[in-house]
Amino acid sequence: MTQDLLKALVGLVLIFVVHLPRLLFHGLLISYAAVFHNRPTLTASPAEHLKRADRILRRRPLSELLYAALELRFALERMAQRELLFSAAASNRILKEYEPSKKVAALHRLAPEAAFTQEIWFVDKTTGRRIKWAEYKPLDKARVAEIQGRLGDLLHPKEGLRLGIPSDPWYQNTTRFLESARQYLAGVYKDNAPFFSYEGVDAFEMVRVD
Repeated sequence: MTQDLLKALVGLVLIFVVHLPRLLFHGLLISYAAVFHNRPTLTASPAEHLKRADRILRRRPLSELLYAALELRFALERMAQRELLFSAAASNRILKEYEPSKKVAALHRLAPEAAFTQEIWFVDKTTGRRIKWAEYKPLDKARVAEIQGRLGDLLHPKEGLRLGIPSDPWYQNTTRFLESARQYLAGVYKDNAPFFSYEGVDAFEMVRVD
């Protein structure tokens, strides 16, 4: 009887000395994870869409190829939209347009020089000193139309494919296309200054790179 009472007393002490602090500690860990390690969510950044597409393509799960296509479609449209948002002359109609090829065409109409790579130089008007400040890399209108068309086709149900057969040429060709599109978009987006963020600004000069 005394031994059972002693065990119960020790168990009661352990609840307050060991188990409750441990429970509190794990609760704090969960709270920390919830605040600082949130689950991935949808963002307006083309870089995030490109990263997710890259992760999918690296794992190469056949069942998720179309999710990579969707991420690339988001990235393409957001990249074109980003350029137009810096232009005061962009109309509400074109800003609400969904097709990236139309957005790029509108951008080139607003500023024909936006179709070409531009070096951006800071110019000190007092001393004449020039410092290379940034670079603008254009979205190629023909390449955008090609990528948009292929992505649009992928995002429609397919009939007659040998779905689930990894060696089927459709999977291989689709994977190559998606990776090529991802590399192109990532290359254009990286360290790219929006055209209208510097065009016409007094302290900067834009020089076409042919």
